[in-house]
Amino acid sequence: MSNIKTVKPNASWVITDEKDISKLGSIVKEQGNKYLLKYQGFNRSITKEDLIMRFGTQMFTLPEGKQLISDNLVYDYPVDVETPYNKMYYVKKQVPIYTKEEKSKSFYCAGHYLVYKKHWSVLFCPKLITLEKYKFHGPFETMYKAHAFEKRYL
Repeated sequence: MSNIKTVKPNASWVITDEKDISKLGSIVKEQGNKYLLKYQGFNRSITKEDLIMRFGTQMFTLPEGKQLISDNLVYDYPVDVETPYNKMYYVKKQVPIYTKEEKSKSFYCAGHYLVYKKHWSVLFCPKLITLEKYKFHGPFETMYKAHAFEKRYL
């Protein structure tokens, strides 16, 4: 038997042994109804229904008092707010952008990005001005895809 620990509600989990000592695997939400499962030599995308059949519904329930941020996307990329406003595609940098408030003039970029300041690092939903100032790769749908790109190409 193994335990499921939520890292980020409805987005990522760690699978540990029954005593929570050893990490046995991980689950990460991908686009749509798909989840990347890495567990016991198993490494592929499966549906939410398959996850529930394998591990039960406990991974999709939250402790009392916590609210789940809905799956809002801007041009198929995740954002860090419940309701993104002024959604646009910024053609010059080829990134999806949005504001966090309806009348705001500060634009953020949806998704995960590899940004080079003094070294490459992964940023989630950076300000547009950051990507205009520094060299970057992205957007990526998940942090794991950004790290995979970094390992392969940088």
